[in-house]
Amino acid sequence: MTRTRVAGVILTVLLSPGVRGDEPRIPIPLPLVVTDGRGRSIPDLAAADLEITENGKARSISSVQFHGPAPRQLVILLDQYHVTPGAHTERARASLTAFIDRYVRPGDTVSVVRPPAHYETGAADLASARAAVQQFNGRKGEYTPQGPFEAEYMGSAPPFASRQRAQIVRAALESVASAMRSAEGAKALIVVTEGFEQGEPSSRSRTTTLRAIGRAARVSNIPVYILDPSESRPEASPLNDAWRAITVQTGGMLFEAGSSPDASFARIAADLGARYVVQFDPSAGEDGGFHGIEVRVKRKGAIVRAPTGYWAPFAASRFAPPSPNRGAYLRTPHASGLIQPWLRMAPAPSGRTRVTFAWAPRPAGARAARVSLEAITFEGEKLQSSSLPALRSSTPDDPAEVTFDAAPGEPIQLSLGIHTSKDTLLDTDVHYFNVPRFAPGQPVIAAIEFVRPRSLPEFTAMKTDPLVMPTEVRDFLRQDRLLVRVRAYSGLDAAQVRIRLLNRAGQELLRLPALAMVGGASQFDLPFARYPRGEYRLEVHASFGSVETTQLLMIRLTG
Repeated sequence: MTRTRVAGVILTVLLSPGVRGDEPRIPIPLPLVVTDGRGRSIPDLAAADLEITENGKARSISSVQFHGPAPRQLVILLDQYHVTPGAHTERARASLTAFIDRYVRPGDTVSVVRPPAHYETGAADLASARAAVQQFNGRKGEYTPQGPFEAEYMGSAPPFASRQRAQIVRAALESVASAMRSAEGAKALIVVTEGFEQGEPSSRSRTTTLRAIGRAARVSNIPVYILDPSESRPEASPLNDAWRAITVQTGGMLFEAGSSPDASFARIAADLGARYVVQFDPSAGEDGGFHGIEVRVKRKGAIVRAPTGYWAPFAASRFAPPSPNRGAYLRTPHASGLIQPWLRMAPAPSGRTRVTFAWAPRPAGARAARVSLEAITFEGEKLQSSSLPALRSSTPDDPAEVTFDAAPGEPIQLSLGIHTSKDTLLDTDVHYFNVPRFAPGQPVIAAIEFVRPRSLPEFTAMKTDPLVMPTEVRDFLRQDRLLVRVRAYSGLDAAQVRIRLLNRAGQELLRLPALAMVGGASQFDLPFARYPRGEYRLEVHASFGSVETTQLLMIRLTG
C-alpha cells in the first residue's frame, strides 16, 4: 500500500471512494498533532496508521495531509482588557517577540489583533507583527477610556465596563475564528489573556458565548492555544472549563498562569511542526450538534493529540435560500473494473484549476469503446458533459481527452457511463474528488505517476509521449525500469522537483536522474536492476523559491 507524506496544500487523494448512500456527507477535516515519545514529528503517516471512532464504530478516512514544513497562517489575539499591566504584560511581549524571531519561518503569515481593533485578512509582514506586539499594554483593572471608540461607546464604571470588555473580546475571537475558515493549509489562533471575570451570557442573550467561539474555531479547523502570562496561579482562575473546552474541542492547549511563556510558545511551535489534517467520513447527519470522537495512531510509540469531536453542519433547510436537492443528481460512489480513469490537475488562469480526463480499458473491459462523462459540483452546477474514446483510439476529430475548469476547494462528482461500440451500456463508474488550489509561492504536488515500459525501445518511445497511461501498481520487478512523472506547480509556474530512492531505514540509495519534461510533468529514470527484493521509499520534493513540499511513497520489489 502506498504511504504518502504531504506538506503544504496538496491534492486530496484522487478518485477516493466516497460514502455510500443516496446523499453523501461532506468529509470532516480533523487537525492532529502526532509525535514520537521524544516529541519529534512523525511525517509519514498514512490512513492505515490512524483509527477514528465515533460511538465505538470506526470511520472511513479519505485523506491524510502532513503540514509540518508548510507555510502557516498564525493569528495572535492580544487581550489588553484582561492582561495585568506591568510584569505580566512584559512577560507576554518578550515571549511573543522571541516566538516570532525563533519559530516563524519564511512563507508564514503572522497577524496580531488587539481588540477592539478588527482583524484584517490577508498577508501580514513580520515587521508589523513585531511592532504590534511591542505596542501591547495590558489594561486589566484600568478603565480610563483610550481613543475615540472607548470614549464614545464604552463606559468607565467598572461593573458595566467589565461586561463590555468581555463581550468585545468574545466577539473578536468569534470573528477571527470565522474569518480564518477560508484559509488553506496549516493555521492556528493564539490568545494571550488572563480570562474574563464575567460569566457567560444567558441562553436568551444575542451576544457571543465561549461555546460559539469554540464552534466557530472547530468548524474553521483552527487549533486554539490560550496562554495566561501571569507569573503565579490564582486560587480561582477565570480560565475555567468553558475556556478549556475551546482548546480541547479544537486540538489546541490551555497554558495556565504560572506556566513558562517561552516553554508554552516552544510547545506551540513543536505542534505546528507535527500537524496533520485528516479528512474522515462522519456518522452524524446535519443536526448542528457536537459529536465526540476518539483518535488512535496504530504506529508503536506514536502520541496523538486531537480535537474531542466535531460540529456537524446544520441542515440546509434551516437557511434561505434552500440548497438544491442533492439526492436528485448525486449518486452513490462506486468503481468499475472495466476501465482505468486518469485525472490530471493543473493551474488555470484566474485562480481556477484545470481538470483533464482520459481513460483506458482494463483486461476485463475489452468491449468498452466509449465513455460518457458528466462532471457536476455538489451544488448541482454542471461543469462538463462529453463522450470520448479510449486513450489510444482517438482521432483528430474525436479526441480522447476532455478538459474543464473548476473552482479550487470544490468537491466534484464525476459520473461515467461505459458503452460498447454499439452504444450498449456495460457499466457505470462514479467518483468524488476535491479540486486542489495552486497558490503562487506555495508548491503543490498534484500527482506522482509511474509509467512502466516493457522494453528499452518502449522506454525510449514512452519518455517523449505525454499520453501514456500510468500504471496503478506499486509492486515491481527488478527487471523494470520506470518513468516517474511528477506534476508539481506553484501558481501557474512549474515547481522544481527532485526525487530520492531510500531504503526502509531512510538511507539514500539513488538520486533519480532527471529526464526532459513531458506534457508539463517533470520526469525521472528509475532502474531497479541493482536492488534486491524488498520495500523502498520514494521521497519526492517540490520547491519554489525557499518553500518546499514533500511526499513519501512506498514501493516494493517482488522479484
